[in-house]
Amino acid sequence: MADWIKDDDIRLAVVRLLEEKGYTVTNTASGSGVPRYSRVIVEKGREKLACAIKTTTGGRISFTRAPDGSYFVLSDADRVIHACRSQDEPSKVRISMFDKSTVLDAFEANHKAKVERGREHIPSWVNPEYEDGWRLTGSGFQEKALWSETVEVSGSKAANSATSTSSAALAEPSHEPGIMERVKAMLAEHMGVQPELIEIDVRVKL
Repeated sequence: MADWIKDDDIRLAVVRLLEEKGYTVTNTASGSGVPRYSRVIVEKGREKLACAIKTTTGGRISFTRAPDGSYFVLSDADRVIHACRSQDEPSKVRISMFDKSTVLDAFEANHKAKVERGREHIPSWVNPEYEDGWRLTGSGFQEKALWSETVEVSGSKAANSATSTSSAALAEPSHEPGIMERVKAMLAEHMGVQPELIEIDVRVKL
């Protein structure tokens, strides 16, 4: 039943919650297959932070590790916002903000576990909630969240108190990705790589 909630709606719910907390939110996501508001700048007073927003159903998230040891998107962020659909209440999502160092430590622990087993070539996945098994090493850092709230994706205080920033985001023209871009984005999320690294070869049998 949770399938009807789109990732775009969840990201906008994150934006609205951030605005309720007094932040000004600016979308910085760009590039083919990169969802709007998956990367944002939030500002409040003198505080200005780059945030990566990750939406998920099962809780697991992935960042791709570069050959130099940095992580795409994560290494450029100050905070990671984890938005997880509720398994019990499909209309709700738990939104948690983590310091970059917390998430980075989790992925480094995961990478170390893969290296020890000669499996460093496979994607890294971690979950703020603890999950057993070496493949998910690094999981279990939910208690280190800077804050965590569960909100309704629509019909809640967060959804009904949309300010000018998120309202403008809904109204302004946006690039609607084509079929191939959407497929690339889904494959990239599944494989833990950048959409730009995926090539799709389509053949039609007549």
